[in-house]
Amino acid sequence: MTTKLFFALGLLANMTAAQMYSNGPLSTGSAAKDGTAAPATYTWSEVQNNSGNTAQSNTSAGYGGTNSGTANFFLADDFVVPAASQWQITAVDFFIYQSGYTGTTNPYNTVRVNIYNSDPSVAGAVSVFGDDTTNRYASGADSKMYRIFNSLYPTANATGLTRRIWQIKANTPVTLNSGTYWIKYQLQNSVQANSGFLPPVTIPGTRGLSSFNGKQYNATLDTWTNLIDGGNPDSAPDYTVDMPFVITYTDVLGTGETMQYDNRVQVYPNPVKESFRISNPENMKVSSVEIMDSAGKLVKTLKGGEEYKVSELPKGVYFLKINGNGTPKMTKLIKQ
Repeated sequence: MTTKLFFALGLLANMTAAQMYSNGPLSTGSAAKDGTAAPATYTWSEVQNNSGNTAQSNTSAGYGGTNSGTANFFLADDFVVPAASQWQITAVDFFIYQSGYTGTTNPYNTVRVNIYNSDPSVAGAVSVFGDDTTNRYASGADSKMYRIFNSLYPTANATGLTRRIWQIKANTPVTLNSGTYWIKYQLQNSVQANSGFLPPVTIPGTRGLSSFNGKQYNATLDTWTNLIDGGNPDSAPDYTVDMPFVITYTDVLGTGETMQYDNRVQVYPNPVKESFRISNPENMKVSSVEIMDSAGKLVKTLKGGEEYKVSELPKGVYFLKINGNGTPKMTKLIKQ
């Protein structure tokens, strides 16, 4: 996960109510790049190309993080508990699809979670919660997203409903002081033990960020590898990958207002050059949008409307606090 995203957590610090931290978005909107609409109440999670580059795209829809008995994989990524914070974590949600599964009920019933005080692929990392064997499954539900390959670039791929993404919750009762942690996890399927792929963080208009650092652990061989998207075509440059998960926590050291991440609320285009719009499936009435830089400083406040102009902002990563009739929403904006 990038340092800039960690500053966003600083904006969420100083809270006493239950909060949600997301390690990155998955939804890319209700319309695919070729214009195909997602089913009602659903959005796509579409494999991306960099904005303006129609000759290359990402190629991986998901990565292995399951145990089939013959193959035993875990995935791992990092997150930060900000300074002057202490998180009482109750649950972590993960995202996975089973290709070709036509059922309408969640097929996953096992989640293994192990949280470390540093990168587990480097000697010296200590587990501060969990292990590689205990099943911490709490519940599972339809995430209301379908994973699809890039529908236009570099060649057309038909959209389809064969990769419904499931959101799987694990019970993770642990209190963590400020610091950088790594979460290592594995899911398992009650229908086919070795079936399932976990989609990576997907940001509309970009193949990824250079500081993404997700990893995969092969428990059979006891080896770690960096998660890489090799790109389509083969000559496309490789990109590192981050993995999405959502942590539910209470910051017991702070007080303040509640803000919430909701991956159905999308900003587009993102990255943006001139102006952006907000896709809001819950019909939240937006009263204002506060734009903060990576250090959490308020740089601009926009009144609610159809379109939000940001052409004068310098290039970089910003965070949006979307205010309206309900809990304020938090999301990220990349300014080109």
